[in-house]
Order: sequence, then structure tokens, then C-alpha cells
Amino acid sequence: MKVHLLLIPAFVSIFAATPALSAAQALDFAVENTGKTALKCSAAIAHWFSADLGEAAPGASISFSLGVDVDSGTVFQKNSVGDKMAVQRVWCGLKGDDWRTRNEIPLERRAGVTPGPVRLQCAAEGGKTRCVAQ
Repeated sequence: MKVHLLLIPAFVSIFAATPALSAAQALDFAVENTGKTALKCSAAIAHWFSADLGEAAPGASISFSLGVDVDSGTVFQKNSVGDKMAVQRVWCGLKGDDWRTRNEIPLERRAGVTPGPVRLQCAAEGGKTRCVAQ
């Protein structure tokens, strides 16, 4: 019986040192509007919802952050009660018609990789939006 009691502190120390959940990291975005019309950026959340991420007048910039579960590579946005809602896609487009004129922003989703910040210059012209990395 004494042998079993000696093992309890060893098991407790092993489990206490192991994190219960993976740490989330922030994925920061900065979008500079280099065009002559206002831009709007949005995200598709959990297949059928969209979330506004911000708007930028000509010459202005917007910044927003999403979460990343580094262990799984999942990009997410927390809802009003703190649930992590998976982000399917992110785009920027002409304000008032951002979906039709969108430029999709690629999201790096690789397990074990912390993606770097996303810095873009975007302009909506001629019925489409073009974004280039800075």
C-alpha cells in the first residue's frame, strides 16, 4: 500500500504541468485603403453567418484581429458570450457591395504554425477589389 501512495504525488505533478487547453494567439490584420471609394472588410463565420470587421474611407486604414488555435490551425472570432466561432473566409470589397466586389484574404491554417500579421493595401475600382501585401 505504501508504494501506491508514493505514486500519487508523481501523477499529480505530471498532470499539473500539462496545459489543459492550447493557447490561442492573435492574428492581426491591417488594411490600408489606397483607392478612391470606401472599403468594407467582413468574415464568413460558421458557414452561414457574416461578421463586419470594419470600414475604411479612401486614404484611411482599418485594423482587426482574429484568434488562432495554434495546435489545430483554426482561425476564429469570439462571439458575445466568448464561444470561438470558426472563420471560413475573410474578404474586403467596395462598401455597399463588398461580397460581389470582394478580394479574399488568404488565411494560413496549419497546425503548429503561428501565422504572422497580415498587412494589405486594397483599392476597389471597376467593380472589383484588389489587395496586395505590404
